[in-house]
This record gives sequence, structure tokens and C-alpha cells, in this order.
Amino acid sequence: MRLAQRLGIAAGISLLLLPIGILLDDGLSSRWVFLLWLLGSLLGLTVWSFRVLILGAALGALGVAAVLFTPLLPRLAQALVVSEAPHPADLIVVLGGGMQCGSGSLEASSLARLEKGLELWKAGYAPRITLSDTVGEIFGDARCPSLGLEAARRVEALYGPDGPEIVMLPQMRTTHTEALATAQVAQAKGFHRLLLVTTPTHSRRALAAFRKLGLNVTSVPSSEPRFDMTLRLPIDRLRALSAVSREYLGWLIYRLRGWV
Repeated sequence: MRLAQRLGIAAGISLLLLPIGILLDDGLSSRWVFLLWLLGSLLGLTVWSFRVLILGAALGALGVAAVLFTPLLPRLAQALVVSEAPHPADLIVVLGGGMQCGSGSLEASSLARLEKGLELWKAGYAPRITLSDTVGEIFGDARCPSLGLEAARRVEALYGPDGPEIVMLPQMRTTHTEALATAQVAQAKGFHRLLLVTTPTHSRRALAAFRKLGLNVTSVPSSEPRFDMTLRLPIDRLRALSAVSREYLGWLIYRLRGWV
């Protein structure tokens, strides 16, 4: 096969593989997407690298088939969920989610977590909630506004001075830093019982990170706004692929670092 043919086929295969990469990391910018496509296309420069690309594409196709047509992903997703009955507590810990940096608004998972935290507060389970005052770089854009401050503005708009007491956790980057900050607040304020709110597939790792620090915490997950947690439809399985993959990778990283 001639070089021009290999490069053309490599460019086409790389373009077809890009949606898988975007699903696995939906935070990729246009620049990174283009670079990934360009690097994949350049695999057509040699016969050996072209064969590697073909093999990778075949394995990717098998992986997508397993996600779409087998019960593998639903079982992996359910294994990540810890849902416990709420009880009276001192503090509702609402973990940070994502931001839409361009519009400066909360991403769907952040809204779902905030909604669940406020629901628990309105039901009288605790008088106060935490919000994570993130830094812009965590979302890949230094201009991105703080998730916690935007969430606080929403709470203020909904309830005014009658809303819950807000405990802001400054400059949060990861679930681990949120656990550390919450532990400091709990010790300083004498809080003993906590309700932990995050999205379902993140709940097991988050709960383990908090309990690793000796906190008495109960997992009360929010709804999952990004896909149907039953994962009956192929489109929901594709949408869940990113969250499930990140969580298992996160479990590995947290275990290696001794955080869970």
C-alpha cells in the first residue's frame, strides 16, 4: 500500500475513533481533539504504525460492541453506587461537579447535586450545606468562574436570607481535597454526622475517601442527569461510558495514593 493511501485511511480511521475519545473525556478542547486526529493520521507514515492503528481500531470496535450489546457496563456502573437512607445530621456535604465555563453556568451534574443537597436541607436533615469553591484551572480554563460561588448565587436567588447556612470549601480540586477540607471543618465546628451528596457513579469512591479520614458519613446520591441509570438504551450506555471509565481509573489512582 502506498504512503498516500495509508495516510488517507489513517486519517479516516482516526476521525471515526475521535467520538470514543470524546466520550471518555468530554472535557477535551477543540485543540486537543484536532491534535489527537493529527497524531492518529500520522500513524499512516510507516507500515508498522499503520498496523498498530488498525489493531487499535479493531480493539476499540470490540470495546464499543461490549458496551452496547452486553450487560457489562450496567453491572460495572451499579457496582459504583452506594445509596443509604438519610438521617438527621450536622452537615450536608455537596460535592462539586462541573462548570460550563463559556456561559459561566453549572453543569448538569452540579445542578443535580445542589438540588439534592437543598432537598435534604428543606426536609430538615441538617441546617447547613457545603459548597466547593473551585479554581478555574480544574476545568481546563483559568477564566472559568468558581462552581461554589455560582452555586451560592443560585441558593441566594431561590431562598434569600432564609436559605441554608453555607460552608464554603476554598480552592477545591479533587474529591480528596474536599474530604480533607470537610474533615477540618467538622473538627473545628464539632460536626459529627454528615450526609454526602454526589452523583450515583461517584458515590462509592467519594464515600470511601471521606471514611478513610474517619468521618461519620452517609451516602445520599443525587439523581443522574447525564444518562438513565438503568442503562437500557445504547445511547445511555455510551453516555455512561465516560463516567464509569473515570470512576474505575479514579479508584485505581486513589488506592495507589492511599486515599481510600
